[in-house]
Amino acid sequence: MDGCGLYALARCCGGRGCGGRASERTDARVSAEPGGGRAAAVGKSKSGVVARRFDWAEIESVTGGFSSRVIGQGGFSTVYLASLSSSRLGAVKVQRSSERLQRTFLQERDVLLSLRHPHVVRLLGYCDERDEGVLVFEYAPNGDLHERLHRNGENSRPVLPWARRMAIAFQVAMSLEYLHESRDPAVIHGDIKASNVLLDANLDAKLCDFGFAHVGFSAATASRLSGRPLMGSPGYVDPHFLRSGVATKKSDVYSFGVLLLELLTGREAICADTGCRLTAAVGPSIREGKLADVMDRRLGNEYDGKEAATVAALALWCVNDGPGLRPSMAEAVREIQQKTTALISAVGSKLTYKMAS
Repeated sequence: MDGCGLYALARCCGGRGCGGRASERTDARVSAEPGGGRAAAVGKSKSGVVARRFDWAEIESVTGGFSSRVIGQGGFSTVYLASLSSSRLGAVKVQRSSERLQRTFLQERDVLLSLRHPHVVRLLGYCDERDEGVLVFEYAPNGDLHERLHRNGENSRPVLPWARRMAIAFQVAMSLEYLHESRDPAVIHGDIKASNVLLDANLDAKLCDFGFAHVGFSAATASRLSGRPLMGSPGYVDPHFLRSGVATKKSDVYSFGVLLLELLTGREAICADTGCRLTAAVGPSIREGKLADVMDRRLGNEYDGKEAATVAALALWCVNDGPGLRPSMAEAVREIQQKTTALISAVGSKLTYKMAS
C-alpha cells in the first residue's frame, strides 16, 4: 500500500491522515509558511489551485531532518508527520528515488495541482529539487475509512453510524463525479478503496492517493506502455480492466460499488481468511433479497431498510461485469441524493453543494 492511504496509518499515536482544520486555511496562507522570511515559489493550475514549492532544506526542517513520526511506509514512499507551523500539521510523502517513480511523482503532482474539490485531499506543496519527489498534504485527524470501518474495535472507537456511512458514500461519489464530469479531460482515479478515503475532523471524506490516476484517453494505454504498476487494488479492481488493460471511468465506478458493499456489510473487499472477494461473498444474498443477512451486525437495527436496499441495488449496478451496464458517477450521485434521507442529518446544508470546476 502506498500514497495517501499510508499517511493515514498512525494508529498508535493520537492523530493521523491528512485533513482537518488545516483545510479551513486559504492557499495564500499555505504559500507564506514555513518560509523563514524567504519568498515562496508556488505552483498554480488553471483551476486556481496554489501549492507551495518547498526547497529541500524546508522539507528537512518541517520533518525534523526526517526524524519526525513516520505515519506511513510502503514499497515506493515514506510519509512523515510534519509541523508546518506552530499550529498546523501536514503529511509529507517522500518518494523513493528512481526514474520511473520520478515520472509517477510528476504525474501525481500535476493531477493534484489541477483539482479543487472539498472531498479531494488538498495538495499544500511539493519539492522537486531532488530525485526523491516530495508531496505535502493537508492532515486528516480521523485517519482513513478502512481503519475506521474495519479496525474500530482496536482503538475503542464507536461503530461508524449509518448516517455517516451514507454521507461518506455521497461525498466520495461527488468527488468521483467531479473527476469524471467536471474536468476536461476527465481524470480516472484508478485506485478507489477504503484506505484511500481519509476522514477529517468532522468525519467528512477526502479522496486521496492519485498515484495511479490517468487523464483522458491516455488511461486506455498508459499502464501497458509506461511500465507503471498495474492500477487498482485486490478486491476493488475492475475485472474488465484486468482482462483488457483499458482503464475507463467505469473502472472507478466498479471500485466505488465495492466500497458501497463495504459500508453496508462492514466486511473487507477481500476476506483475509478465505481470499474470497466481497462481491462474490455477498452479491448472491443481495440478489435473492436477503440483504439483512449480510448487513453489518454492529449496526443492529440502527439503519433504514429501504435506504440500505437502495444502496445495495446501486452497489450491484456499479459492479456489473459489463462496463456499459454500469451507471455513471453522476447517476450514482443522483441515486444516493434522492433516495437516502440519512444524508440530511449527516451533511445538512452541504448536501447540494457543488464545487465549481
